Amino acid sequence: MKVEQLFTCHNASEERRVPMATLSIQGYAMYWWTFLERERRTHHKPPIQYWNELRSTLRRRHIPPYYERELMHKIQRLQ
Repeated sequence: MKVEQLFTCHNASEERRVPMATLSIQGYAMYWWTFLERERRTHHKPPIQYWNELRSTLRRRHIPPYYERELMHKIQRLQ
């Protein structure tokens, strides 16, 4: 994932990873992220602070469940 390469390149600490990652969010995903932050504050939930949590939340919301399976099938066909 490109954002993880940025973390490595900049030697990003865990505290800086979520802010760095959200800088690259665009379009509908940015609208969703802003809404999610507001929702969490409204319901007195803590903000997302860790990259792993943000990554899994993004995947659940924006990547269809069959996507990984299709990628694996494509890779297997190449071999």
